[in-house]
This record gives sequence, structure tokens and C-alpha cells, in this order.
Amino acid sequence: MTDKRKVPEIRFEGFDGEWEEQHIGDVIEDYIEKTIIQNQYPILTSSQQFGVVLQEHYFANRQVTTNKNIGYFVLPKGHFTYRSRSDTDLFVFNRNDIIDNGVISYFYPVFNVKDTDSDFFLRRINHGTKQQLAMAAEGTGQRVLSHSKFKKMALFFPLIEEQSQIGTFFQNLDSLITLHQRKYDKLTTVKKAMLEKMFPKDGADVPEIRFKGFTEKWERRTLGEITEVLDGDRGKNYPNENEFQERGHTLFLSAANVTKEGFVFENCQYITEEKSNSLGNGKLNTNDILLTSRGSIGHIAWYNHEIQMQVPFARINSGMLILRSKHMVKPCFITHFLKSPFGKYQIDFISFGSAQPQLTKKDVSTYTLSFPVDHGEQSKIGSFFNNLDSLITLQQRELDKLKNIKKACLERMFV
Repeated sequence: MTDKRKVPEIRFEGFDGEWEEQHIGDVIEDYIEKTIIQNQYPILTSSQQFGVVLQEHYFANRQVTTNKNIGYFVLPKGHFTYRSRSDTDLFVFNRNDIIDNGVISYFYPVFNVKDTDSDFFLRRINHGTKQQLAMAAEGTGQRVLSHSKFKKMALFFPLIEEQSQIGTFFQNLDSLITLHQRKYDKLTTVKKAMLEKMFPKDGADVPEIRFKGFTEKWERRTLGEITEVLDGDRGKNYPNENEFQERGHTLFLSAANVTKEGFVFENCQYITEEKSNSLGNGKLNTNDILLTSRGSIGHIAWYNHEIQMQVPFARINSGMLILRSKHMVKPCFITHFLKSPFGKYQIDFISFGSAQPQLTKKDVSTYTLSFPVDHGEQSKIGSFFNNLDSLITLQQRELDKLKNIKKACLERMFV
């Protein structure tokens, strides 16, 4: 917004007039229909993360409001609501876009817009209003935003024609985000199912699903038999705070750089080549597998050729272990087995300590792994999950890109 004119930084072609300040009460009208029988319509919840949803879905297939909901508000499709009580000064406004009529608690005022574009208002009221809403709320513990106080708030609005353009733009953008979110969720669901079915369950010697042409039973060995288990760097030569750099020769990885999704190269620390050469077993070789052993234990990352091209030289600290394959089992297979339900169960089982769970080199060496003897089957399984992970990563990037576009547009298309 400029200092002199009440106009947004970005707007659609053909609009140049200033936005007009209006009170919320002038652009909405209350809807006060109440239920007259028990469970007259499906029970709804207005959530901060997912909008208006069926209460039984939000609370894991159970309806919380089961008794005495006569006299609750009716929320028709296209109408707005919000939870008037907040523990955090955060108030989120949602629109019923899912069913024709629903029932919602009397703690959730119901209203609709008048002479205002509904899609525009939904974004207008949820963006750039946090401070105003917090100031309008009352109470020292739980904060209450009364509907009367809410309606006295003033915001800037353009003419209805410009509202319609902005509203349609964000509605289409949100639909695209939802589509990509569903694709991402579907891929992660497929991966979860395949991790359960493509590795043998406890006690079984073959998986439920396998590639055509492979029929032999799988073998069982310990990680100590099929890999060399190595500790991370520690001891008297361990780098002190002054020896870490923002850029340098060797990336010194901590457990924070290995998450459930693999490597995260953020907030990284580096050391010189000379310092790296003075340390012990923590240097990574191609195809090493990393296992976090302290704090957030059990996170897996595979230092394959692709990662090594990004990070040619790397070491790990004492919060991780290195699993170095002895060529009996391919690293890609080991990586995905460790991420399977049975693999995760074993990691949880062998960890110890309540306040600070951890994995020791000795205990990890006793971890039991099932694998096909045929390297061809190992490679097919590894490639399948590698490709699936690539699709999930690609979908996540597209989703993040769209969310960033939306965030930027919200910041620049409103006054």
C-alpha cells in the first residue's frame, strides 16, 4: 500500500480507483436460524487448518456434540462462521462449502456477505487482520471475539467488479493447491501401503507383494553381518565452535540434517579439509546409510551418488551411525527396509532411555533384516521406492511453489 493512495501493490488491469474503508457490519448480515430437533443436520466444526469439516471426521470418526444440540446454529452452504473463543488470539473465518446445511455450536456466529463477493471476503477477512482481531478480542485467559466487536472492525474493499476478479483468482489458486495436495497425499498413502506389503511381516519369509519372476524365500541376517556399523566423529579432535564455518570443504552433518524425508541441507556447518583429515570414522563414502542414534532417533538418509554430487565431502557427528554395506545387500534395499513398518518397529524396540532415547552401535548390529538373495529383486524394490520418493518430492515442490505464490499474492493484492 502506498502512503498516499489506498491501493494494492498488484491489481488486475482496468482497475485504478482507491479502495474504500468499510465496517464489517456493513458488508455482512447475520443468519440466526437455530435447530428445532436433535441432530437436525450433520454436526460441523470450523477448524483452523481444514476449514469447515464434518465433526465426526475431525474428531476421528466420533461426534463430540451428541447431546442437547437443539437450539444450535444452522450453517447453510455458502455461509461463514468462526470460533469466537481462542487460547492464542488466532481467529480463523471459514465458509461452509461441503454440505447444504449443518449444525454448529452457538460459540460460532453464522453470517453471510451482502453486496460483497464471497470468495473475495473469505481471503480479505483472513489476511492482514490478525492484529485488529486480537485488539477486538476480550479476556485475559481465553480470548473472546464477540460478534458485535467483530462487526465494528473496518477494512478496505474495492468495487464489487474488482472483488470478483480477486476472489475468482484465489478460488482457482486454492483449487489448484487442493488438487496437488490430494496427489501428494495419494502418493504418500501408496508408499505407506507398499512399505507394508513389499517387505515380509514379522515371522514371514516372503512379502505379500513382489515382482514377477521372483519366488525364492528371503534370508534373515543382522545388520552387523551385512554392514559395517560405524560411530560418528567424537573424541579429542572433535571440532570446537570456532572451527565451524558457514562454507568450507567438508560438510559436518548433525542429526538435524537428517529427517524422516532424508537429508535437509539447511543450517549446515562446515570444517576445513585439514580438520576433516584429523578426525576418525565419521567420513562418508558413496552409498553409506545414515541412521540418527540420539534425539530424534531412527531417521534414515542414503548418501548415494546424486547426494554426493551436491555434497562431495561430508562427515557425521556423534548423534548418528553409518551403515556401510558389505555388498551382500544393496544399500538402496537396506534404506527402504529400515523405513518399512517392521524396520521401524525394530528401531523402536532396540532404543533405550526414557528422557533421551538412543541407539548404540552394539544394539544396531543385532538388528534383523530380511532380504532376497537375488540382487535383481533387491534392485527392483530399491528402484521402485526411489522412483516413488522422487514423485513425492516433485509433488511436494509443486505444492510448496503454489503455496508460496498464494502467500506472495495475499501480501501484495490487498490493502
